[in-house]
Amino acid sequence: MNNLQYRFTCYGAVALALVAITSCGASLNATAGYTLRDRLSHWPGLARLDPVTPIAEASQSGAATVYLAGTVERQLPLVGQGLYQLVDDSGAIWVVSPIEPPSVGDAVALRAVMRYEQILLQGQDVGEYYAEELERLPQNSASE
Repeated sequence: MNNLQYRFTCYGAVALALVAITSCGASLNATAGYTLRDRLSHWPGLARLDPVTPIAEASQSGAATVYLAGTVERQLPLVGQGLYQLVDDSGAIWVVSPIEPPSVGDAVALRAVMRYEQILLQGQDVGEYYAEELERLPQNSASE
């Protein structure tokens, strides 16, 4: 085996091991998995590991659980929960939270479940997707 084939094989094995570790980390501890995937996504060739889904793609991703990051544009404290609008470069989405919403202007990263609320208006569905917050993630893992 020549030197080029050996280096390619080593790099491939390392990349495969990192992907496996990232996947296992995400299933054992969401925050640790998120942090590891976020750090690895900055390496050349591993950008697809970026855990954050752009808001515009979240409803079309087909994934029940997504990671979102953005800035709070509006918020409404409700009794026993909160509601806030999260905005990124691709769009905006309303987030229902079991805890008090973050302040307007705060940068937020979260793990959420995508939901759809059907609203029928004169027989036409004008419903909208929203995110149900499962966990607010430490901001240092989302912004490094």
